[in-house]
Amino acid sequence: MNIHKRMIIFSLILVACFSALSFLNVSAQNTVINSQQTEQIRSNCASTKNTLNQLHASDALLRVNRGQAYESVLTKLLDKFNSRVSNNKMSNAGLTSVTNDYVTALDTFRLDYKTYEEHLSAAIDIDCSKEPVTFYDAVLLARTERDKVHTDVIRLNQLIDKYQVSLNQFGDDNKAAIKGINK
Repeated sequence: MNIHKRMIIFSLILVACFSALSFLNVSAQNTVINSQQTEQIRSNCASTKNTLNQLHASDALLRVNRGQAYESVLTKLLDKFNSRVSNNKMSNAGLTSVTNDYVTALDTFRLDYKTYEEHLSAAIDIDCSKEPVTFYDAVLLARTERDKVHTDVIRLNQLIDKYQVSLNQFGDDNKAAIKGINK
């Protein structure tokens, strides 16, 4: 009987240890913030949400404007020029390569912006006065996604510059042929 009680107590202690380890694993997924930071999030909840809503609105406008500008660069400049070069039976491998990279980067920009917008909306929907740690984690995640969008913008601008370099090289390589087309 005494052995039976010891087994039960040992089992309970074992279950308690596994529960504690499980709890530590779950809580490790959340950011650790101190009570002062938690209170600061709670006390600034309304103004923080207002700021995030303003950011959400301004970023949406910026995304539309940049997206349209990048789309115009692709359809009105890169694609049209590449088509003209191809129609004139001139080699445009460098231009086409940069254009393909640009299309990929533009698709990445669209996808990353959508992901950022979803995470920002999710953060805005959290009641930061009741769930400050969850709110904080959601804002951090949205910030990380916003950084990806920023990186995408830099990449697209670099590819536009690279296309200009390829275009200059194309011009240098095909001066005689271009003179013949312009006559």
